[in-house]
Amino acid sequence: MGNRGQKRAEAIDEFPADKRTCSSLEFRPSTSTSPIETTPSFSTNQTHDHEMETSSSASGSGSARTDEDKDSAYGSCDSDDMGDTEHRKYRHAMLDYQRQRMSGDQMKFKRVLSILNGETEESTQQDALRELCEILSFCTDSSLSSLMANSLSPILIKMAGHETDPEIMLLSIRALTYLCDTHPRSSSFIVRYNGVPALCQRLLSIEYEDVAEQVKFWEREKERNEVFGTLCLQALEKISLEQPLVCLQSGAIMAVLTHIEFFSTSIQRVALSTVVNICEKLPSEGFSPFMDAVPILCQLLQYEDNQLVEHAATCLIKIAERVQQSSDMLDELSKHGLIQQVTHLIDLNSKITLSHSVDTGLIGILVKLASGSMTAVRTLFDLNISSILRDILSTYDLSHNIPSPRAVGQSNQAHEVLKLLIQLLPVVARNHEIPLAEEKANFLVNNPNVFQKFGNDLLDVLIQVVDSGVDLYICYGCLCVIDKLIYYINCDTLLDLLKQTNISRFLAGVFTRKDRHVIMLALNISDTILQKKSDVFLDPFVKEGVLFAIDALIVPEKGSNFMFSMFNDIQLSNNSSRKQCLCYSFDNCKSSSASDTPTCKLGNDCFQTLAKNIRTNYFEKNASTSANGTTDILENLKSLSAELDSMMTHSMVEEEYDHVLHQIMSHLTGTDVISTFEFVESGITESLFKYLSSGECCRRVSGNDESKSQHCIAERRLKTFVRLFCSNFSSSEFISKLQSGLSSVEDFPVVLNSISKHRNSYATVPYRHCTTYPCLKVVFEKGDGESTLTDYSGDVQNVDPFSDFNAIEKFLWPKVCSDEDDGNAPVTSQNNVGLTSAESSSGNEFPSVSSSFDPLVLPKSPAFYKLDSMEHEQNAIEKDKSISTKHPQSSRNDDHLSFYFEGKQIEQGLTLYQAIIHHHKAQYDTIAHATLWNEIHKVTYKKTSKLENISSPDFRCHPCWPAALKKLLFSEIGSTVEKSTPCYNILFLLRILEAVNRFGFHIMSLEKILVFAQGRINNLDGVRATNEGILGMLKNEFINSRLTEKLEQQMRDPLAISTGSMPSWCTQLMASCPFLFTFEARSKYFRLAAFGKSLSQTRISSGSNLGIQNESPLPRKKFLVSRHQILESAAKMMDLHANQKVVLEVKYDEEVGTGLGPTLEFFTLVSNEFQKPGLGMWRGDNLLDFGTIGSLFGLFPGPWCPSISVSNDIEFPEVKRKFFLLGQIVAKALHDGRVLDLPLSKAFYKLILGQELTLYDIQSFDPVLGKTLVEFQALVERREYLESVGEISADDLDPCFRDTKINELHLDFTLPGYPDYILASGPDKEMVDSSNLKEYIELVVDATINSGISRQMDAFKSGFNQVFPINDLHIFTDEELERLLCGESETWNSNQLSDLIKFDHGYTASSPPILHFLEVIQEFDYEQQKAFLKFVTGAPRLPLGGLASLNPKLTIVRKHCDKLVDVDLPSVMTCANYLKLPPYSSKETMKEKLLYAITEGQGLASEMGLVDQLQSTNLETVEPPITLALFFDELCKTDHLLM
Repeated sequence: MGNRGQKRAEAIDEFPADKRTCSSLEFRPSTSTSPIETTPSFSTNQTHDHEMETSSSASGSGSARTDEDKDSAYGSCDSDDMGDTEHRKYRHAMLDYQRQRMSGDQMKFKRVLSILNGETEESTQQDALRELCEILSFCTDSSLSSLMANSLSPILIKMAGHETDPEIMLLSIRALTYLCDTHPRSSSFIVRYNGVPALCQRLLSIEYEDVAEQVKFWEREKERNEVFGTLCLQALEKISLEQPLVCLQSGAIMAVLTHIEFFSTSIQRVALSTVVNICEKLPSEGFSPFMDAVPILCQLLQYEDNQLVEHAATCLIKIAERVQQSSDMLDELSKHGLIQQVTHLIDLNSKITLSHSVDTGLIGILVKLASGSMTAVRTLFDLNISSILRDILSTYDLSHNIPSPRAVGQSNQAHEVLKLLIQLLPVVARNHEIPLAEEKANFLVNNPNVFQKFGNDLLDVLIQVVDSGVDLYICYGCLCVIDKLIYYINCDTLLDLLKQTNISRFLAGVFTRKDRHVIMLALNISDTILQKKSDVFLDPFVKEGVLFAIDALIVPEKGSNFMFSMFNDIQLSNNSSRKQCLCYSFDNCKSSSASDTPTCKLGNDCFQTLAKNIRTNYFEKNASTSANGTTDILENLKSLSAELDSMMTHSMVEEEYDHVLHQIMSHLTGTDVISTFEFVESGITESLFKYLSSGECCRRVSGNDESKSQHCIAERRLKTFVRLFCSNFSSSEFISKLQSGLSSVEDFPVVLNSISKHRNSYATVPYRHCTTYPCLKVVFEKGDGESTLTDYSGDVQNVDPFSDFNAIEKFLWPKVCSDEDDGNAPVTSQNNVGLTSAESSSGNEFPSVSSSFDPLVLPKSPAFYKLDSMEHEQNAIEKDKSISTKHPQSSRNDDHLSFYFEGKQIEQGLTLYQAIIHHHKAQYDTIAHATLWNEIHKVTYKKTSKLENISSPDFRCHPCWPAALKKLLFSEIGSTVEKSTPCYNILFLLRILEAVNRFGFHIMSLEKILVFAQGRINNLDGVRATNEGILGMLKNEFINSRLTEKLEQQMRDPLAISTGSMPSWCTQLMASCPFLFTFEARSKYFRLAAFGKSLSQTRISSGSNLGIQNESPLPRKKFLVSRHQILESAAKMMDLHANQKVVLEVKYDEEVGTGLGPTLEFFTLVSNEFQKPGLGMWRGDNLLDFGTIGSLFGLFPGPWCPSISVSNDIEFPEVKRKFFLLGQIVAKALHDGRVLDLPLSKAFYKLILGQELTLYDIQSFDPVLGKTLVEFQALVERREYLESVGEISADDLDPCFRDTKINELHLDFTLPGYPDYILASGPDKEMVDSSNLKEYIELVVDATINSGISRQMDAFKSGFNQVFPINDLHIFTDEELERLLCGESETWNSNQLSDLIKFDHGYTASSPPILHFLEVIQEFDYEQQKAFLKFVTGAPRLPLGGLASLNPKLTIVRKHCDKLVDVDLPSVMTCANYLKLPPYSSKETMKEKLLYAITEGQGLASEMGLVDQLQSTNLETVEPPITLALFFDELCKTDHLLM
């Protein structure tokens, strides 16, 4: 049965292509949702060749160029819209035509009806039926009245049983099919006149038994049977949509399934679509009409066609839902191999890929079977179901990496998996008994090996899922399964089950959750473990904090100040706002009534009672347990923490801290095992935070000498802390403890919107507009004691949930302030975060929906090549930045509104939605969305005075340290993280250590210079820094997997994406601590932050997910370019489309083809143009006259003196324009997901990311200059050091640079390499000597990385910001930005290539030519690999993710040659990443031909994009150069397009 889905050839494809009804074998294709492979029907859609704007799903294949394309040499290919007058004329003409056609159709129907009613000859009836079919083929619903349909139905049904004339019978059935298609309401008429039984009988009477044995003499009869069956199925499909119960009662299910294996695939889909329609509304009584179909449906699950399998699975899902209350019916379902087929389909290794809903539904079938059938339970254990479910849960936990295709929307699927696991295991004795519990328990007792394997497969992954920070329902489900596993496992095998897991640490982490149900399960698990193995687990429970948590539950006021502090202020009571109690969240039976709200099974004091019993029965009886539940390690760490705090309190000398710090680090990185609980509870992180931030320094009170002194102290302490790790201690162990502590104490909410149906709404605040999502109901009230403001209307307001409080303040201020306060109205940003694109700048009080959500903001006039406009835009952008990042500008005493929710002040930058969910999360572990949207929220307001902006700290005390590193000591992490909490302290320490690791080279350079200055080394060669001695941490060590998974879950919410309303912690941590998240997660966040809002607004109403791996849903715009004017074409393209949210596709002038390949090649050609000399853009440009500007260290802007506008015949305004264009190109490449072949330097990427460059960055792009300046700086530092200690001599006043006096170097005050760039002028600025060496270094550094390139970088950023804000890139490092922009540069190996390349049409992975091919491309050097990629894909580098992410997948097919194989050459389709490779006789020949093609053929094969579409070219008229003639001949010969 494995190939049944592909058994029959598609006979329908052989039918004529026209719509004539001259033969009864021709029939009209169905318009059902199930595609049917038939002849194309007449379509009223008209395609305009000249309109080249396409949707996101448009094909990338080429099309012939039309006359409209030639209107200009290059430019947009869009056509002008039809004028209003022409449109009205066209509309009136169409209405007249429709009226005339309707009248004519009605006359024809009456004539045909009269003929069919009369007693006429069979030939006349046949002609009338043909005419009726033709009329129905083209008429509309309005042409056919219900009266006429009612009159036709009984006649056609009667003639469908005309056994003596098969032609009449066939035409009648076709007419019924067309009637249902044209007039859907006619289904009721067909049912009224018993048409369904007639169609079912006609299907059952068709003889298929001998079809396979018929020969050509019976071919006509075979076709007739197929057409009979097809027409009946199409009619039943239509009727089943409206009348499913009648179809069921008439036996339609068995009628369409009986002979289904003899149908072609397309007809099988129609048949199963009918069954799906019937199963959607199965009756509540009687099983036989649909249970008889179960064996056939189970067989259909073995087919290879995805759509057939999905339909069959959907039917079985509906049947299982219907019979789930009957144990006998569930046993009946299990008899036909259903369980085996379902387990095979849900396996991640299955070849059939089903939709997520069907996949989840299949798991639901197993849930229902396991809940009511012991036979099903045994079968599932025999099939090793635990291994399959483990794999599914693993993809849930690891979905922040490259996910399985089934990993989309996995919360529902994980919920079903957990329900299945809960049903497979019996309930524990402490709960109420349910049926089958005793049988399941006996089965586990009698099969200990099976149960042990079940536990070994699942326990680790269940713990991983909980640790990843999943929502409360998934956490509860995992704990339920773990509780059952621990309860039923034998005492002897318990240790084997737990040996690979730190169950004590896991339970301590669970105790930090705030829900009483979760805590109760943790107590149950703890109690069970201690009952079975108290001698083994008592000490670990104490060490990991389980006992401490139990004590905190018993006496909350004695709780921890750190790890379990939530017990101090949170009452663990029932959450009345939750839509469903967790006790019932995994019940298989639904509530009988939607209004029924079952009471919680847990008593109010049950968890405290159990906690006391555990404490009394196990820990108090153990003499080794301390009275306060702590360990010696914890007490030692606490004493060290207290000692460090005491030293800071008494202002000890800085050097005296070293001893305590060494002791702390010795303990933390020593041999003693320190648990996460001990590390966090000791207070070490808080003490280190206070030490590094220097206490008062964190309060940011600047402007006095004491504050500056505190900043200097903080910097010295940071140096001491860094040296501590550079000496003897393991930074990896310390960071690992910080990460474990962070995962234990963080409590950031994942807020997934569970609105069942997104609905349109109308917001009145902050301005009146329509929304595609619900609004929040809010009442604004004046705060208690507020006397200067007036009361606002007590009416409930519909507030846009994603408007921030700055916008709400702007709305509310004029309505509540008194007349005398009108002049002090607050000034708010026009770019409010919460507004939904119409923004407050709209002058219309009632903006339309389209204007509010239009993602395409077209420019009023082109900005390119207008320097004044460009500079004005840059100024505006900078102004907007300052406005959006600060509170509204005002004087010191300006009045503003402060807002409060539930008595707590709200941060102005938060949206209303964020403020409310933050409050809910503070009380409960989950958000009750039904309550959130339905209840009325009260927000109070008061007037406050805005204080002056606090200035940032002064960093002049040690100017040589990187400013970005020092700022981390004093900058905020974010308002989401409360200060003086372990979470804040740990994040602070991680941020400092990550920055130290990132700036390691700079820090080591500074240390080397300091050592030289102090005279500890005298050789300048010792100043050269290496990476030795720095922390040397891998970036992955700073990634927190728990927070990454939480972010991944949050990004799956389409409503949060579309409105930019993700919880504030996502934005704040991404800005302050992006290193916590994987590169993949940050890449997804970047695309959602930069483009996601406009991408998903069109999808929000349907609630669909937006994944980063999916194709962009943005519309596509095709653009005509000239290959001979690449930069000019690029400028024109960016001028028109840079700020439009469209994906650009390129079509070359005078060439065939468009799509992915030509577009990638265009970006590659633009990259090459920017590397040509003579542009005046890059360092080294003045040294070359031809070729390309290349450097091992990358491209960096060449300096331009501010006083020079022309150099070497190059005008500086033209250079600025080029940088402006480069910024647009770079941004557009990132926006569209294109790859650039542009070798930019690391320093240039840092400038793009807004990072400040220093002296030590110069070495990264000009090693000679950078090294010299560092050595000069070392000489200056030595002189200043000696002057400070009073030990300077005459020789020290004039130091030598490598045995040469400074003044003997004959350096003048011009920029090295740029003699026209005057650094300074004056009598003392002619030549460089030891007295002005420091100033010379500063001037050279400034000209090289600051003032000399600032105008170019401003132009670059201005061009970039036209596409999207450049600040969105700040979450990446320079290396990561290079990967995003230039793709991957990976080394290929044989196994990787064979797994990631598709071999088709004559080749397999083991074909000898393929083995030769894999060996050849592995032997290619880097440049040859780039040439090969450009030849095949159009781009010389792979996209982000490497070969695995190439879309379409690289495909190698066999090329059939008309001549000798070894003479032929390979050919490509760059649009499809398609290589057609001849089967060469040897590896050497293949390598020779491939190298020839990828080098000599680049100008034709890759540039033309669709080489294989050149059919029957007359090569005699082509006279290219001789080296290309043979290649052109080989590529352009007639060949079949194997797609």
